[in-house]
Amino acid sequence: MNKHITLVAVALWSAALALPATAAEPLGSKWSDVTKLPDFFTGNWESRESFLDSSASAVPYTAQAQAYVDRYKAIEDIPFAGPGCKTPGMPIVQRLGSPLKFFYQPGMIAIYIENSSMTRFIRLNAKHSAQPNPTFLGESVGHFEGDTLVVDTIGFDEILLQYGTLPGKVTGPFVLPPDAIFGPHGPNLRMVERIRLLDADTLEDQLTIYDDTVWKRPFVSNAGRIFKRNRGENGMPHEWVCNTDDTLTFDPSQNKTVTEDPAEVLKRLQQKDKN
Repeated sequence: MNKHITLVAVALWSAALALPATAAEPLGSKWSDVTKLPDFFTGNWESRESFLDSSASAVPYTAQAQAYVDRYKAIEDIPFAGPGCKTPGMPIVQRLGSPLKFFYQPGMIAIYIENSSMTRFIRLNAKHSAQPNPTFLGESVGHFEGDTLVVDTIGFDEILLQYGTLPGKVTGPFVLPPDAIFGPHGPNLRMVERIRLLDADTLEDQLTIYDDTVWKRPFVSNAGRIFKRNRGENGMPHEWVCNTDDTLTFDPSQNKTVTEDPAEVLKRLQQKDKN
């Protein structure tokens, strides 16, 4: 009898060993994972580069996009932040100089974008919706590959892509159109980011844009956009309120955006109210 029990026990043990091991939950699935994640969360992150892509004109255009670029004329205002404080959407909204603040909960990383008071939500270890609801920030899903957060974003509203920079123009810390060429995107626009820490206070966001109506091959945005960490009081998130009564205006005689005298802006607005 004991021999029989022993044989049964051995058989059960052997069967248990033959069963496949339970797959570990992917990183970012539970609260305890926060100790294993790269520290994106202390303080906030601020871009130290122009929001324009210096390499945007380097990738060959499709015939459709080339025709658009050839007939493009200098626009008469910033293509965003106009009436109603319309956001530029991704990826420009994350680059306009104001900080980004990362937050975590199991299954999600959120990024508060101070310059628009918008919050971007990245679902971790998830799949895209069958029919994403088009938004300015798109629908983002992400996962970790080692210490790199890989984010895949689709489902964009009528945002404007930077096709390139006009010949002879430069991209300083804050360059306004008409220094750049902006245009519409196609129905299958997709952005893939690889976000990682280069050191304790330096974050890199490598962005690749896929749009076969604009470029003949995927467009890699610069080599990797660099953000620096702000700590302490400077690392706290702050409220931002859009003000459309801007003093920036386009001067056709100079073919560039200039800063007006605030008093003149006020006079023009008051006259507009009277009319």
